[in-house]
Amino acid sequence: MSFLSKYFKGWSFRTTHPTLAPGTEVNVFLAEYDPDEEAGLALVGDTRLYVSGAESDHVGRRVRVAVKEFRPDDSVGYGEFVRVVGESSYAG
Repeated sequence: MSFLSKYFKGWSFRTTHPTLAPGTEVNVFLAEYDPDEEAGLALVGDTRLYVSGAESDHVGRRVRVAVKEFRPDDSVGYGEFVRVVGESSYAG
C-alpha cells in the first residue's frame, strides 16, 4: 500500500447536494420564511428543505425538522417543524 493510499484511506468528499431520508429528523438553520407558503426554508449545501409549521421568528435559529419527502433529482425536500434546538452563532 502506497503512502498516499494509506493517508487517504477512509476519506471522501462531501457533496453540495446532500440527500435527506424521509422518516428521519435533522437539525438545520432556517434561512428564510415564506408567508405565502407558510413555511420556513433551510439551505443545506445546494439542497433546499421547506419546513411547514415553522414561523417567521424561527429564521436564524437552529431547528429540528422531520423529513417527509425528498426529491433527489432537484435536491428539494419537505419536512415538518419539530422544535427549536438552538440559536445562531451569528445572532447579534
